[in-house]
Amino acid sequence: MDDILRVDDVFGTARDLPKNYVIRKHVDDAFISALSKGTHVVVYGGSKQGKTSLRKKHLMSNDHIVVTCSRGWNISNIHEAILKAAGYQISASESLTTSGKTKICLTIGPGDTEISNDTVRQINKKHLELDIESVNDIIRALEEIDFKKFIIIEEFHYLSEETQIDFAHVLKAYHELSKHCFIIIGVWLEDDRLTAYNNDLVGRVISVNADTWTEEDIDNLLQTSEQLLNIEFTNEFKLGIKKHCKDNVFLVQQICMKACEAQNLYHTQSEKTVVAKTLNIYEEIKSTLSMQSGRYTKFLMAFGVGFQPTELELYKWIIAPLIEIDEEHLRNGITAQAIRRYIEPKHPNGNQVSILKLVGALNKCVALQQDKNIRPIVIEYDTNRQRLKIVDKGFLLWRSFQDRNELFELADLDAELHTTSRNTSQANPQTWPLADE
Repeated sequence: MDDILRVDDVFGTARDLPKNYVIRKHVDDAFISALSKGTHVVVYGGSKQGKTSLRKKHLMSNDHIVVTCSRGWNISNIHEAILKAAGYQISASESLTTSGKTKICLTIGPGDTEISNDTVRQINKKHLELDIESVNDIIRALEEIDFKKFIIIEEFHYLSEETQIDFAHVLKAYHELSKHCFIIIGVWLEDDRLTAYNNDLVGRVISVNADTWTEEDIDNLLQTSEQLLNIEFTNEFKLGIKKHCKDNVFLVQQICMKACEAQNLYHTQSEKTVVAKTLNIYEEIKSTLSMQSGRYTKFLMAFGVGFQPTELELYKWIIAPLIEIDEEHLRNGITAQAIRRYIEPKHPNGNQVSILKLVGALNKCVALQQDKNIRPIVIEYDTNRQRLKIVDKGFLLWRSFQDRNELFELADLDAELHTTSRNTSQANPQTWPLADE
């Protein structure tokens, strides 16, 4: 065959776009349409569901700059990262802003080949100074170099809620005062995150849900992969993938790669080869998920400890329903009120677990996972709808293969919940007062 590919090029987690990338019309068309409208774009979804691949597919490398957010960043840090990605070098100025903060000086080094030498000389002569918090100043700096690329903000969910809210207000200013367009990429499951933070963004931001993988999408992914590698998965394998992976595309990719490697297939075949004739897909999924046990175990143990010891130990009690409540309820998220109703009769000091204290802890869920270096994050609290959501679909699948008593023990909940008297089957959702779910 003319084009020989490695199995890892097709099913692996390389930095480049996967060779078997498939167009999901409900996602890709929405993204392309949003790019053409001159608005800001939000791409959201669970962990490893194709958000970054989506923008890599439809944006050329010279069409955009990328800023990856870090924990603890504020607006100044984001602006500084944007200017550096645009080609500026930054140093402190002796001048102060009206609020008493130090201004910055901008220069452009000789290595910035996309900026003309004349522009470099002009800016370096101007000794450009600006207030790093000012949208007007950032826009002015970008206009000085005739900047016209998309600005991609990755890992937006790792910013504090306060910074996310601040940036939602900054986005409105960018829309009104310039033609700069931002693409915000984050791990959450609601489509109105930014507009809820700033209602003025309605009509100025388009959200694209990259989380959903339909059966047709998975079929197209498998068919494309077969063509690239000149293989043919058995029908039983394809049906098993769609039944057991539950639209977790990362897991689909992993299982397909293991199926090929089990037959010592590592590249495109010279002759059509049938794959997975004797594969026990259930056991393969179980085995693949076991490779994530370290991360999920760390989540249960480290998250439950919280930031520091407290009397109520709310973080380990937040984990309890994630272990026990039926998957159907967890897929849609559970309200803070339902979590409290679950906790109150079981907690040694349940009458002290107020909704105010609980919501305060839930609001810090992402920050705590960052603090414990749990990446990608497993859970996220939607403050707009007051629901705790699992954004890592692999966790629910992994949970289904685990002994529930052992999970309670990992979370240091076995004594309180008397898990020795419990069985390991799925909890009856009627056991818990979740009528509002």
